[in-house]
Amino acid sequence: MLEFARTTLAAFATAGLVATAAAAQSPIEVDTRDEAVREIAETISERFYDAERAAQIAADLIAALDAGAFAGFDDGESLATALTTRLSAEDRHFGVNYVGPEAVAAMQRRDGAGPARERSADPWAPLRRQNFGFASVEILPGNIGYIDLRQFAPIQPAESTARAALDFIAGTDAVIFDVRQNGGGAPSMVQYLVSHFLQPGGQTLINTFVSRDLEYPNQMWSLPSHPAGNRPDIPLYVLTSARTGSAGEAFPYHLKALERATIIGESTYGAGNPGGTFLTEAGFTIFVSTGSARNPITGTNWEGTGVQPHIETAAGDALDTALANAYAALLDAGSDDGARLTLEWALEGLNANAEPVTLSETALARYAGTYGIRNVSVEDGQLIYSRDGRPGAALQPLGDHRFRLEGDDDARFIFVISGSGPADSMDLHLADGRVIGNVRTD
Repeated sequence: MLEFARTTLAAFATAGLVATAAAAQSPIEVDTRDEAVREIAETISERFYDAERAAQIAADLIAALDAGAFAGFDDGESLATALTTRLSAEDRHFGVNYVGPEAVAAMQRRDGAGPARERSADPWAPLRRQNFGFASVEILPGNIGYIDLRQFAPIQPAESTARAALDFIAGTDAVIFDVRQNGGGAPSMVQYLVSHFLQPGGQTLINTFVSRDLEYPNQMWSLPSHPAGNRPDIPLYVLTSARTGSAGEAFPYHLKALERATIIGESTYGAGNPGGTFLTEAGFTIFVSTGSARNPITGTNWEGTGVQPHIETAAGDALDTALANAYAALLDAGSDDGARLTLEWALEGLNANAEPVTLSETALARYAGTYGIRNVSVEDGQLIYSRDGRPGAALQPLGDHRFRLEGDDDARFIFVISGSGPADSMDLHLADGRVIGNVRTD
């Protein structure tokens, strides 16, 4: 058994990737198959964080081998799948892949276990090309900060990117983290991001890692000071899905235990024990949990159960649900008049997208006309707005003679109708409180 020198960054996200992506199956001899199972059992026995369970899991695996449980597998990929299926019932992080002896030798050289060590000039280049997992950072309607985070990169190379993301949303009134497509990563980024939303001073114990290789538990505390400052009171939401795994689960789990965030979406995958990838001479890799997270408040973690959301909804609906909750909470908090109008419009737009208002062409025709420098027409069943002959843009109906430019909550077009005929005027209401009246002139 050969140890992979570096812990895999996003083991959950990449588990099974090699075997799944293989273009063709790779035949293996019976002796190779048996050798692989025994090597994997030995690795588990030596590396799994719970020595007693490790011995039992390994013994059960050898017993299954001796009983012929793997006799029908004559290629590396199907054997890896069968082993992963069996082992993941014991720990969600277990993942076996077949890469071949040549690939194992190359990994061994690349990571310094052999004489021909080769390292990239920039070992973080693959992560850098993925922007260290920060797929999107936006300001959503209602002044809500939104960060779509696909993985938790190590803070060492990613700190400036993480800080820039937090700085970008520093002026928002609430924050949403989207980890619905996050498969895991490094605890250091979890620590960095959680700390930003706690009181400064580093007095909060976030997590404890236990391992058979450590005499004492390894504690993870909040940062004494944060490069992006601290926002302990900002409303915080985390979106989850059944695909959210490993460190992607640690983030919402610890925030939930601290009563610091509202978790919205689906129960997560349930992989709560960190570890690393190990190589075998037979050409297989196996991810083994070498440690286990212990939240200081719950006394346990999310292994096997996943993180249970406060508000359960389909993953595809989680963002809209979070926005609706954020808008309602901010309105209840008594925002000033300017912010209140923005929030009310944002909530109105969200509801209009969820339950679209439909109008017939006859109904739309009542609004069509010229209002000074502004023109409104009906085209292909939509109301089209233009000004000074510029290209037109579709208006989305909101009900009660109210419209907005699609996806735009900075203005409202409100038509005034005194009878059963066409509109008399169109008032343009702006988010800063101004109202621009426009009398029909055609």
